[in-house]
Amino acid sequence: MEATRNPRQYLAKRRPIVELDEGRILAAADDLEELRELGLDTVQAAMSYSGGELVREAGTRTTHRVIGPKSVFFLKRHRGLAITERYFPFRLSASSPARVEWDNHVIMRRSGFDVPDPVACGEISSHFSVPAESFLVTREVPGPNLHNLLRDRLPGEPGRREASLGHSIIRDLAGLVRRLHSSGFIHRDLYCAHLIVADDPRWGRPYIVDLQRVDQRFPPRHRWLIKDLAALLHSLPENVSKTDSMRFLLSYLGKTRLDPLVKRWAQEIAAKQLRMAQHTPKHP
Repeated sequence: MEATRNPRQYLAKRRPIVELDEGRILAAADDLEELRELGLDTVQAAMSYSGGELVREAGTRTTHRVIGPKSVFFLKRHRGLAITERYFPFRLSASSPARVEWDNHVIMRRSGFDVPDPVACGEISSHFSVPAESFLVTREVPGPNLHNLLRDRLPGEPGRREASLGHSIIRDLAGLVRRLHSSGFIHRDLYCAHLIVADDPRWGRPYIVDLQRVDQRFPPRHRWLIKDLAALLHSLPENVSKTDSMRFLLSYLGKTRLDPLVKRWAQEIAAKQLRMAQHTPKHP
């Protein structure tokens, strides 16, 4: 018998925001004490912070895992932007990359999606261009990413119990992505590594992470829907079968059988996956 979920536990709790460092930082009031203890309560201190574990370095962006007195955080810092990124109106927004991602966390959280808690965001002021230096602090979501969970929990040829678990995961993931797109959101990097699966009474509770490129449009462009779906399916582990991938697409489209619409979407996704396989990531 499947475990049930209490819907009330999924309601996002209100998180009052305060300003620090003469308005250069937005921070969650509940985490203010820890930020101060870690020395992350000014922009200059956050940008020069040398503690924690470096977990990712990509171009001008670095991410550190920082263990605080009560919580574990990720500190993402941006240093420098390309000319086309820096000067407004070449960009759609005059906000720094960290502020864009902070805003995406806030709006997705308010829209009912599970994302990491935004803890703090700061940027060095710039009067004539997008701030070239900025940082974002989020709370760590404990758990494996979706790729590793599927690889480790559904190994080899599935038996009846594993097949049932696999079907539940596929159904829930398809519902999550369909709801994401129906709300106008596109992730643009929706790989399995960007879904962190926290503990839950059922198979797990996926949190969407790495929200810097998230956009919201009504309706979202079809090609971006295809990219999200292709990225997710392309990054599945090898033990997830093509049948399971098709089951995911059928559930996403609300279909029960292969019809011309499903075939068209499947062809577009396969073509995009092929291009992804031939592409070498700029920042692996």
